[in-house]
Amino acid sequence: MQDDILAFKLIDMQDGGAQGMIVPATGNGEFVLPGFSGSAVSSLSIKVENYAALKTLVVNEYDGRLVDVLDVKMG
Repeated sequence: MQDDILAFKLIDMQDGGAQGMIVPATGNGEFVLPGFSGSAVSSLSIKVENYAALKTLVVNEYDGRLVDVLDVKMG
């Protein structure tokens, strides 16, 4: 959360590891997170269906990682 905008990025599973580019989200929609050198994931598409609720969750209620609350679907 930064400047009232949610921002997503792929990160390495190790502390201090590599990171992908930041992708800002300002509302509902589909967003593509680019991978990074050495990652097994070249990109990841995410769909935000209720931006207001997600923003409230992140700002007020949740201090963990969003990966813990994501619903991952294969399609």
